[in-house]
Amino acid sequence: MARSTKALLLTYLASALTVLTLDLVTKELAEELFKEPVRALPFLYFYLITNKGVAFGFLAELPDEKRMPLLLIPPLLAVPITLAFALKARSLPEAAALGFIAGGALGNFYDRLLYGEVRDFIHLHWRELHWPAFNLADAFITLGGLYLILDRFVLKRAR
Repeated sequence: MARSTKALLLTYLASALTVLTLDLVTKELAEELFKEPVRALPFLYFYLITNKGVAFGFLAELPDEKRMPLLLIPPLLAVPITLAFALKARSLPEAAALGFIAGGALGNFYDRLLYGEVRDFIHLHWRELHWPAFNLADAFITLGGLYLILDRFVLKRAR
């Protein structure tokens, strides 16, 4: 069901700003509360670490003058690209998912621009298997992408 451009834009902006705000607030809280590991569940710990690279620490070893342009440009491109797709979205949830991606990209962009690295604080593990630390920006980027894949390949068939 098609929506008006205004509704799509407002949904995109609301979700992007909500994600950006939640990400930055939780990172600030993590700075205060998680200097030492806090066990929330048997498989979930919170503690603050920083990452100069991207997922799984990729590119972290590059010198700053090479790494920073590679890591600052993609989030700046993500916003106009996700906005363009959101304005042509078939549904409000699709526009919201694109906003999740934009808001998450901006949250990590903020960290890289101000600190030269990203603040991560969520640690998942099962026994000896550990997932790399992440933050809410990463989680919302992933959720937005998963929704878009689900919408395109699974929900599309159901429609």
